[in-house]
Amino acid sequence: MDTRFAVILVNWRGADDTIECLASLFSADHTPYIIVVDNDSGDGSVERIAEWARGHADVPVASTHHLNKAYKEIERPIDFEIIDRTQLGRGAKKPLTIINSGGNLGFAGGNNRGLELALATDDVSLFWLLNNDTIVEPATPLAIRNTFAANPKWGMAGTPIRLYHRPDRHQLVNGMRFSVLTGAGQAIEKGSPADRMFDSKRIAAETDFVCGASIIVTRDLIESVGMMEDAFFLYYEEIDWALRAKDKFEIGFVLGAVVYHKEGASAGSSSLLSNSARSPLSEYHHIRSKMIFCRKHYPLLLPVYFAQNLIILMRRIWRRQPPQANAVFRAIFGLPFNRGVKA
Repeated sequence: MDTRFAVILVNWRGADDTIECLASLFSADHTPYIIVVDNDSGDGSVERIAEWARGHADVPVASTHHLNKAYKEIERPIDFEIIDRTQLGRGAKKPLTIINSGGNLGFAGGNNRGLELALATDDVSLFWLLNNDTIVEPATPLAIRNTFAANPKWGMAGTPIRLYHRPDRHQLVNGMRFSVLTGAGQAIEKGSPADRMFDSKRIAAETDFVCGASIIVTRDLIESVGMMEDAFFLYYEEIDWALRAKDKFEIGFVLGAVVYHKEGASAGSSSLLSNSARSPLSEYHHIRSKMIFCRKHYPLLLPVYFAQNLIILMRRIWRRQPPQANAVFRAIFGLPFNRGVKA
């Protein structure tokens, strides 16, 4: 196990996805500390993940594209422990740690609890925040470790991310370009063939922020600019982090890594390669976080962002999407999410 490297997954009612991701990590060529933060799932997720670690359950593979004989060869039981948020200061002691967060803290809050544990662990200097609805190729952790070792000026970097259900295509590569005027991101190399060759320096130069589904950061960056901002329950935490680090660290790109993403499984985000609608929960937090981001970084653009959000609201009404329209309305005017609406 590489004691200088930690992977953090946030789970919320996605035990099957998390177990498949863990299997891909534990069957990789290089195994770091692995930390799973359960955001108060309340559906037995923690026990299901623990049962898999004990060797009492199989890996639930979601697609025949990704059937992997190596999963059956993982040595189990895996040494693990389950802790709560009061124990984060003692650091990771086992190859696998499951944290009961005590509440649904969102993407940023959940990852930050994992970071607290990893930061308290001696010698860990590299932190990989990885969506639980992903799997990785066996060579990916070592590629990340070696690429960062060769680029000491990097503070954060991403990876190529392929579509789990369409593995011949990229969801994106590394991250996004960002428009300050619209508050929108544009995925780099969206939909490009999986076998396309890339210039690493070009990709890194085009990246305004790294995609949160697979983002690697250094201890130096965290100690300099802090962890993710907890106020962003979902969305905009990555661009906020990148802006805080912009003048201090370089953004890199780990070309040799391969991550497959189920895309939107956790929050119901719209697909980058389809016209599927966002879930009401996704709509709500996208608008809410966009306004928090604008107030923090570009307050003079608040009227512009507000007008854009009103246009989004009118579109949802025009498309006859009442749950999404309600979610957008509540986010625009600072009202809490309506829990009576199906997320």
